[in-house]
Amino acid sequence: MIFWESLTMAVRTLAANRTRSLLTMLGIVIGNASTIAMVGIGEGAKRYATDQFQSLGTNVLFVIAGSDNTRRNIITPPNRLVLADAKAIAAQVPTVSLVAPEVRGSELVVLGNRRERGQIVGTTPEYSPVREVNVALGRFLSADDLRRNARVTVLGCSIATKLLGVSSQGNDCDMAAIAAAEPLTKRIRIRGIGFDVIGVMEEKGASLGTNQDDTIFLPQSTMSGLLVGRTSPYGIAVPVINISAKDANSVGAAQFQIENLLRLRHGVVENGDDTFVIRTQKMPSASPAT
Repeated sequence: MIFWESLTMAVRTLAANRTRSLLTMLGIVIGNASTIAMVGIGEGAKRYATDQFQSLGTNVLFVIAGSDNTRRNIITPPNRLVLADAKAIAAQVPTVSLVAPEVRGSELVVLGNRRERGQIVGTTPEYSPVREVNVALGRFLSADDLRRNARVTVLGCSIATKLLGVSSQGNDCDMAAIAAAEPLTKRIRIRGIGFDVIGVMEEKGASLGTNQDDTIFLPQSTMSGLLVGRTSPYGIAVPVINISAKDANSVGAAQFQIENLLRLRHGVVENGDDTFVIRTQKMPSASPAT
């Protein structure tokens, strides 16, 4: 009886204040819809960032030159991360599987009468398995290329499309059209130096704001010797070292061991500022190029 009396009173009250009731209901609906939408957007953004970072490779760590503190300073200290550090990590850290140092730069690339600006990456053969980038045509860099300082290059499929003048027809990487243009018979020029094209990469897409298909790969030794030079008083500077741990369970241990090894090599005192930063896939907000 009390229930029906309460229900009747509620209906009468709502009927007597129709405008207020409608506005209250509308506010509740809008509030709930906004909350659901914001949660959905947040989860979508989180999933997108995670997928983007996972596309960089499996069980990957990135050792980046400089620290968060030194990056805020106006005066940048000398790059302390060098090629010898990468070799030491490969030789002395047991939880590491592969190590691929890289040197980066942006250069104007010429093929015939076409000119395109691309991201140049000087690296080693290990880069392909560490970052899970595969070759569609030809081959990737080899150990022999590094030993000989070979003037060879592997093109991302998008920059290959532009340099070869291939009609993409809405597809940035039409591999059949690229193959028909015979890229492996071409020679590009960077700063007037010729490089034979030995491969074209599979389409990888954009990741963390960088179109990986616009990348041009050179042997690290060739890039350091011809295009970059010795930019650190401590050796050949490598702003980023890409590292693959042996498995997912080894990532934490690998990070700990790498930190200790580099602190010892760089003479970092206890509680002192590191001369490097290590990023992992558990930190999707941090780009390896940061």
